Parts: sequence; structure tokens; C-alpha cells
Amino acid sequence: MQMTLGWIAQVAQGQLLGASADQTITDITLDSRSWGEAGALFVALRGEHFDGHDFLQEALDHGASVALIRRGAASPARMATIEVEDPLRAMQELARAWRDRLAIPIIGITGSNGKTLIKDMLASVLAQRYTVHRSPGSFNSQVGVAYALLGLRPEHEVAVIEAGISERGEMAHLQHMIRPDFGILSNIGHAHAAGLGSPGQTAREKLELFKSSQWLVWPAQDATLARLPDTAALAPALLPFTVHASSTHPPTTLESPGVSIYDAHSLAASGWRFGARLPDGSSHTFTTSAAGAHNLANAAATIAAALAIGMSVEEIQRGLAIHEVAPMRLEIHTTPEGITLINDTYNADPVSARAAIDTLLQQGGSHRKIAIFGDMLDLGARSARAHRDLGHLIAHSDVDMVFATGQHTKHLIEAAMEGGMPPSLAASFAGLQDLQEHLEQVTTSGDVVLFKASRAVGLERVAERLLESVGPTKLVIDMGALRDNFHAVRRRLNDVKIMGVVKSFGYGNDATRVSMALAREGVAFLSVAYADEAIPLRRMGLRLPILVNNTLASEADKLVKYDLTGLIYSQDTARALSQFAARAGKDVDVHLKIDTGMRRLGLELGEVRAFARFCKTLPNVRLTGAMTHFAAADERSHDDFTREQIARFDRALEQVRGEGVELEVVHASNTSAAWRFPQARYDMVRVGLGLYGLHPSQDVASEAHGTRPAMAFKTKIIHLKWVEVGESVGYGRSWVARRRTRVATIAAGYNDGFPRAMSNGGEVLIAGERAPIIGRVCMDTSMVDVSDITSPLAVDDEVVLFGQSGERRIEVDALAARAGTISYEVLCNISPRVRRIFVAT
Repeated sequence: MQMTLGWIAQVAQGQLLGASADQTITDITLDSRSWGEAGALFVALRGEHFDGHDFLQEALDHGASVALIRRGAASPARMATIEVEDPLRAMQELARAWRDRLAIPIIGITGSNGKTLIKDMLASVLAQRYTVHRSPGSFNSQVGVAYALLGLRPEHEVAVIEAGISERGEMAHLQHMIRPDFGILSNIGHAHAAGLGSPGQTAREKLELFKSSQWLVWPAQDATLARLPDTAALAPALLPFTVHASSTHPPTTLESPGVSIYDAHSLAASGWRFGARLPDGSSHTFTTSAAGAHNLANAAATIAAALAIGMSVEEIQRGLAIHEVAPMRLEIHTTPEGITLINDTYNADPVSARAAIDTLLQQGGSHRKIAIFGDMLDLGARSARAHRDLGHLIAHSDVDMVFATGQHTKHLIEAAMEGGMPPSLAASFAGLQDLQEHLEQVTTSGDVVLFKASRAVGLERVAERLLESVGPTKLVIDMGALRDNFHAVRRRLNDVKIMGVVKSFGYGNDATRVSMALAREGVAFLSVAYADEAIPLRRMGLRLPILVNNTLASEADKLVKYDLTGLIYSQDTARALSQFAARAGKDVDVHLKIDTGMRRLGLELGEVRAFARFCKTLPNVRLTGAMTHFAAADERSHDDFTREQIARFDRALEQVRGEGVELEVVHASNTSAAWRFPQARYDMVRVGLGLYGLHPSQDVASEAHGTRPAMAFKTKIIHLKWVEVGESVGYGRSWVARRRTRVATIAAGYNDGFPRAMSNGGEVLIAGERAPIIGRVCMDTSMVDVSDITSPLAVDDEVVLFGQSGERRIEVDALAARAGTISYEVLCNISPRVRRIFVAT
């Protein structure tokens, strides 16, 4: 981001104090605790329960160099300020001007339900061709939209921005900022009825967003829109979508141009397979991982918009198939006890609640189905009736039990009991704790449990509590950080493609989840160590090219069967691939591995020409690529050697091309070289550790701008006790107390992947403070001296093994350094019993 303070002050109609107008900022933050690059602009917003002006010093301490503040507010002496009448309105004007300055095509989305899902689905599709910016999470409010627009960067090619309102008149402010070139209206429902009024008034308020859009994708079956007298004037082009889920043939009465879904089949926990008739009259099959019948409409809207943008059917099929549902939006988990949890606690209204019940029935099958509800908020005078209607629906469905908490859900439970459900199967609880305890008593293996409520209710804590029972130690993977790191590398590379390295279980987390996320962002290739690692990716529907680094002649059949690309340097392996490909009647792609100095595997320089000539003679073998591997690109002291490797590789490429081989892709750079050696990027780079915001050396870290750590290793305190002077702790009595010491036993040991080398001196973070390991790390537990921690501690408190707690961090490199190894080994050694949790930010 490059904004001068003078430009910001002019746009915001403010007064710059304490800095030059030519000074630039690197980022904009609303959180005074954010750890960003030095030089950020902190916007001091005021909320119902906070005032950002109270945190100006904290923002300054964390790197903010200037603050946008209310005129006349006090500020730290060393902090430059831009004083304005209203920081929120100034931020919105800044967002509007930044949007104009970059002139990136914007697709705006609004509606009563489904905005975020459509946004994420569409971003997944568009990323198959473009670099996409999308609103983070559900940032669709007056603040959220401004923040989302300020996240635009020159390298973005298209943006998908979500807009949500709860009061009349709000959309005018959002439209002023977004002014979408294209629009999507998901539906009109009863969400926020208290502030927006009747469905007709709600529709008119939401349609305000699209008054300058070139086209509008809209739900042709929506009864409210059908009653509006002036729908033809909504936009120059209306692109309708419809859903006929149970029809086995495409409808023949579809308005043109439009999209209609038909013949939909639930894929259990993995979503839907369905047919779609497109505006040109053709029909195609699509799949999506988004469970719930209502997501068929979201998929239809996505397809219609993607086609209007110019995406191909194949790109749309691929993007929809790899889309992942965001947290608390019909996330489906299965505990080791065999209980399936459907977590849909982001929001609730009558439409989405009915859709959630449909999902419960679909997922439950013959199993016992339990619905857990919290209040549906913002329904105004309709609240009691809406909850009663839902209770009657549940009573006459195949739901076996319904439990609820909240003031409004009492109407739901009363209606369910009126419908014939006994008190043992339909009950209301005074609070979340009572509900939690009851669920722990009644749930058993095989149950399917739905959690549904408005976000403010906090019902997600009950769902999380059940998941927490899976195990205390967890590896948390921040998919937002992984996404941002991918695009940080992409920005540095310009037109060079990225191969995502997901070998070794995706560096210790989950190769399938990571691969799906990378595919959604537009990665060109994936890389695994052995063929068996690629098979689960293919079975998940990933059709991206996958390079198998260690291609064995004995596994040639797997490469052919699963359409994998082999990395070869052996004639025996090449022959085996040719034979199996010929039997299957298909071609197999191969890349040459050339040894330029690693001295591990690959063709010697003197062998390259003959081997390329040999490959040309093999039937059903396509020589499409070549690669090498750098031995020390992460260390500046070996740069001369790396440059020599590059020169050798260039000579090898000349030999290959001298045999008349036109290579489709050439790659040499790993994460380190991708950042440090522009001349070695060729057509594509291989990035693995860098996707997680981790770097092999300080030389690499100094170049890797815009990345952040994406993983955290956490556990819990399972016991607290005091030991007296002279008492020993742990095996071998290797640590003896020199003072009265409070000891916390934590649920992580070397069987979890917490290195034994952390014994007697390694550190963890508890309550934002460092605490030393005492005694030897055991197989399943470790002991920590918590005597100096000032915060009150209790069993179940979080312990960070690496990651952030409060303002302090422990890097994975710190564990690696103490263990005398590298971060790669630490990550790959994290035990399968450690629960992997994927979060979206």
C-alpha cells in the first residue's frame, strides 16, 4: 500500500499534524494490538463498548506511525495524527477514493442470507484465473466494507465485496464506497426485520447497492422480488438463477439468460452434485462441498456471475469443487467417539434455520438427530411467531431431540412439545453451561448434532467445548494467513506460477485441506514426495497437476492411474511409465530432474541431452518440464554456489531444447530462491514452508515481506501443584527446586512432537508470559515452572508451545534451534494424535 499522508488528509478532509505530507503508510489497522509492518495508519473508531482513542499509545508501541483521530482528541507526543470530524466517515471516504484510484472491477453482493458463502464460492472460482481480493470473513458492515476496500492492492485483478445492512439508510453509505461494477442479490428474507421493515422495504433497501451496476444476478424465484413493480429497472442486464433440485431434467421454461440447477444429489458430509442449465442452453454437472439445500441457490448465483465475468465452465467446475465452507457456517466435524457435529452458529433467521434443519436430516440418515438452538435475533415483532413456527417444523420432522437456550427459544420448545415431543426430547436450558452438561450426558456414538443460533448468543462455545473433548493438544492452522502468504509470494513473482509443496502431510498439518485452499487461491501445481501422498488429493476431486518428486518404477501404475506428473532421471522409471501409460491408452507427463550441485538425485550435466533424446522415443510419455534443486539458496554466504547452480541449469536447458523439446514449465527455486534469486524463477517456483510464513534463514526472512506465521502449537495445563526446596521434578531427578516452586503439568510430550531437547530450559507461553520447562520432557506430558506468572492460573488454561500468546511469540525456529535441527523436522514430527484445527481469518 502506498498512500501519502497528504493524500489521506485531503480525502478525509482532515488536518495532518506532526508529519510530512509526503510520508507514506504501509497498512491500515483498526486493532491497536496488531503486529504489522512499521508505518501503519491506526484508525481510532468508537464503538458501543470501546473507544479507539483510548489505545493510541498501544497502537504507537505496536508500529503505527500515524493515527486518524477525532478532532481535538489527545494523542501521544510521538504520534503523527490526522484530525477529522468523524473517523468512521473519514475512513469510508478514504475507502471510496482508494477504490477509485485502483479502478479494479468489483462485484458487490448483498441479500438476507448467503452473502459470505456466495462471496467465498465466487472467489474460489475467479481465483482459477485471476488474483482475487475478497472481503475478509464477513466484513460487510459500515466499518467492515471500508476495511475490505482498503485491502485492495494494485496486483488484484478483481474484487468480491460483501455488503450487509440492518437499518434503513445504511446501504447508501455502502454503495457510495463500493459502487460495484457488477452485482449479486442472494435473496430477500426476514433477517434484520426489526430495522428494515417489511420484505418489500428490505428488498428496496438492498437493491440500492446496484444502482450503478452493469448487470445483476438475482433469484428469479424470490416471491418478494416478484411482487416489486419495477424489477426490470434494477440493472441494464438481469441474470436470473433458479433451483429445481428434485427435477431430473433441465427445465425448459427458464428465462434467458439465466442459470437453473436441477437433479441435485446430496453427497453426505461433502456437499452436492447437481446439474445446471446455462444461458447458452448447455447443461453441465457441478459439485460443491457446501452442505445444506440452501447452498444450491448460492451455487447457482455463483455460476451465473462467473459466466457473466467470462469464466469457462471448466474453471467454474474446478473452483466450486474446491471451495471450503468458512468456520461456523455448516462446518461438519466427527469426533473420535463417532459424534458428528454440524456447526452453523454464525447467524440465524427463519430461512437459514429451516435450511440447517434440512442439512441435519440429510446428514443424519438413520442416526439419531439432535437439534440445538439459540435465539434468532433481530426479528422484532415477528420473533415469537418465527420461533414457534420453527418448533412446529421440528416436531413434525424426523428430528429426534431438540434442546435450546435463550429467551426467544422458549417459544420454539413450547411449540415442539405441542407437536408431540415429550419433555425428555424437547427441553429449554437456562444457560450455555446447563445445556453443555446435558449434551455430555445424552450424546453418544453415531449421533448427529446441529448447533444453530445468532452469533451474539455464543452457542458456538458449546460446540467448541464438545470438540475440545477430542484432545487437549492441537495444531492450529490459520487459513487466512496461508492465503495471505500465498499472495505475498505471488505479488513478488509477477507472472511466474507457484507450485505448492504439500509433501509430508503438508509439513505436519493436513495436505488435503491445504491443497484445497491453495487450489482455491489459484495455485498452478502441487508437489508431493511419493505417489501415495497424491492419491487422497485426487480422491478429493483436485484436478491440478501434481508432481511426484520420488517417482519409482514400481509405482508407475499409480502415476498413470491418477494422472500424476513424474519427476524422472532413470531410464527404467521412464520405461515403466511408458508401458503402463500405453496399456491404459493415455499419456503421462514427466519432468526431468537435473543435478546441478545438490549431489543427491538427478541427471548429471553430461547425461541430459541423451536422456531427453531417449524420452522422445518413448510412446505415451510427454516430456513437459525440467527442474533442479538448490543446495543453499537460503544462506547468503553460499550465493556464489547458487549462482553457479543456476548457470549449470541454464546449460542443461539448452541441451534439452537442442533436442527439439519444447518444455511447458521450468522450475528451480524453492521458497528461499523464490524470494532471493529473481533470475532463478523461470516459469514457476516451488513454495512449501514459505506458505506458512516460516523461513529457512534470516537471509530469507529479510526478503519475505507481507508474510505472517500460519501455525500455532497449543496444549493445556492438566495439573497444578507446589514443590518445596530440594524436591526434584521428573525422570532422572534432573531438576531440583532451589525455591518453593509452582509447577504446571502440561498435556504435551515428545510423543506429540514437543522436542525432548526442550527439557530443563526450553520455554512455553502461558497467559502471555514466558515460563521455563523444568525436568525432562516426558512421552505425554511436560512440567513448567509457573511461579513467576502474574495472572491467575487454572487447569485447562491454554499453553502455547509455539505461536502467540498476548504480545509475546515463540517461533517454531526457537524449538528447532534448541533441538539442534530445523523447523521442517519440528513440524513433520508433530504427532497424528495432535488435533489439527483449521481457522479462517
